[in-house]
Amino acid sequence: MNTLQKGEYGLQPFNVIQGSEILSKTDVDSLLPLTEELQETFKKSQVFRTRTEMEVSVLNDIKHPTHASKYWQAVREQNVMFTEMVMLSYEYRKNAIEIKKLQRDIQAEQDDLERELTQIEIEKKLFIQKGQEKVAKDRIREINEWSDIKAREAKHMTATELGSVDNHQLVSYTKRWLRQAATAGNSGSPSENQNLRGQLNAGLMACREQGILEEVLKDAPEKIKAEVEKQYLQLKD
Repeated sequence: MNTLQKGEYGLQPFNVIQGSEILSKTDVDSLLPLTEELQETFKKSQVFRTRTEMEVSVLNDIKHPTHASKYWQAVREQNVMFTEMVMLSYEYRKNAIEIKKLQRDIQAEQDDLERELTQIEIEKKLFIQKGQEKVAKDRIREINEWSDIKAREAKHMTATELGSVDNHQLVSYTKRWLRQAATAGNSGSPSENQNLRGQLNAGLMACREQGILEEVLKDAPEKIKAEVEKQYLQLKD
């Protein structure tokens, strides 16, 4: 008999369903052949983002156009995931103690119905425990994925960019707004377009004042470059 690993369950859920009499015999009989399949489904079903989702959805090149913006977003994501891992660890410990208390209580319980209720609570918490183990395993995977991404992006960053999140944001945000403006067209609402235009204007002005406007514009679409130059020529003096 194979030993169950963390985040895997055996026959307990199926025994619970069958013993509860919530299903007809016909429905139970149709479920039992799926036992191994459902065990595998529980084990392999997605919990958090895949590496693909992390790369192309969270860190897409429009929202995060620079290595530094990708790095600092990875820092935020990893920190959230680790914090939730700590909180889940507390909940796991709490649930484990509650199981022990129920197992202690059932030994002393004289009333048959109360013993049945206590046993149900034990079984439910054991199933919750398996779910917590599955979530924890996937949190660790994502924490490691973000670590890998951070290391990759850090190779392309300066010491200044690595020193503080604020040190890259003017360049990163302005490049982001340029790309959003290039792809938005007339698709947004008037308020959304006005907000984007306001952010872009403020970013371009700040970049010009700090002498980094050329750096920000160097990889912008030609249409956007022309629009920026036309719009800001009047503001030079």
